[in-house]
Amino acid sequence: MTASIPNTPIVESRFEQLFIDIKVAKQQLADEKMSPAARKIVPTRELLAVEKQAREEKKANQEIAEGYLERISTKLHKDIAQQLAEALEDQEHIVSKVLGIDTVIPQILDLLSVKACTVSRLETLATDIPWLYKDLVKMINSPKYQRRDSKNQVLTADTLRVALSFFGIENLKMIVPFLTIRRCLPQITDPYPQIKRRVWEQSIATAMSSKRLASISKVNENQAFTAGMLQSLGTIAVVKLYFRLFDQVQLDALKEAQSTHKHQRHGALTRVEPSGDVLLSLINKHAATATANIIEHMKFSRLVMHGAFEELAAKVPPKDPLPLTTVLTQGNAYAKYRILKFHDLVSNDEARDYLRSFAFPVGSLEALKTTDMRSIGLEAENSA
Repeated sequence: MTASIPNTPIVESRFEQLFIDIKVAKQQLADEKMSPAARKIVPTRELLAVEKQAREEKKANQEIAEGYLERISTKLHKDIAQQLAEALEDQEHIVSKVLGIDTVIPQILDLLSVKACTVSRLETLATDIPWLYKDLVKMINSPKYQRRDSKNQVLTADTLRVALSFFGIENLKMIVPFLTIRRCLPQITDPYPQIKRRVWEQSIATAMSSKRLASISKVNENQAFTAGMLQSLGTIAVVKLYFRLFDQVQLDALKEAQSTHKHQRHGALTRVEPSGDVLLSLINKHAATATANIIEHMKFSRLVMHGAFEELAAKVPPKDPLPLTTVLTQGNAYAKYRILKFHDLVSNDEARDYLRSFAFPVGSLEALKTTDMRSIGLEAENSA
């Protein structure tokens, strides 16, 4: 169905470019709008024969050098891709070392999904995660969330139990997955420093879209929000692995070239940089399957999400998808649209065609228009 909508691949491609670098995305949009005549370069004067020959020789030498550099880069990235695929097979390493997710997190998320959840039960589990206590206390004491008493005095939360109580169970259903993904985010992605922000934007927007759609599609809202946040785990794992492996594989190649006195190869290797195109291809190839495997490894007992993530990772979409699968697919698509719209990277016609291909429930797009996609909406009853 998507293939029949002309603007769908355009929107997806533009979002991928934004994921890597907003300047590239804006340049792509400008190029698309530019008329063919405007793209032609008109010489200001006739080149002299000697100038023409010099330019041709320079161009030929440059092409030879660039061709060699490209071959070196291709070989390096082939090794990276192979090692990345192998690394993704070790789920324990991915979850605990690459993503840094504590084994107690799935238990907390499971507990938050049941009616019998209480602050005291949460405290028992959360005590084993020092960073969660630290982040919760810092968050609840920030100006945005701090509470005041009847005399307008600020109430300070200085213990885990107080922080949990101040937020309340309903808010914690969003806060715990929110803080978990924030902690997983990649930190160093040079020369593409915007990737961390893009992953974060997409995680929140997908979670908020999915939650709103769940209320319309009669899917559990907590389940949809949590799954929407966790949907980025595979992407985060691939991004982190790629940049770690790039540094490692490049260093090993440089050492080998130095020890074997291959000076030209050594010089070329120093000029190879991480490739946004290669990273995008690795995300497209591995991220969905990696997310499904990560969710399976986390062994949720009450939050039923793995089936939906398996369907999202399937090469051929199921004819009759699970309700959560549909919500996550639509939520992710709407998140991309809103992010592109925020950055002025999608036209109304492109957006209309793109969203139409996902068959949103009647009235849902109107409801989504009023949904904040840049922050999680906490329950007012637990705020100041």
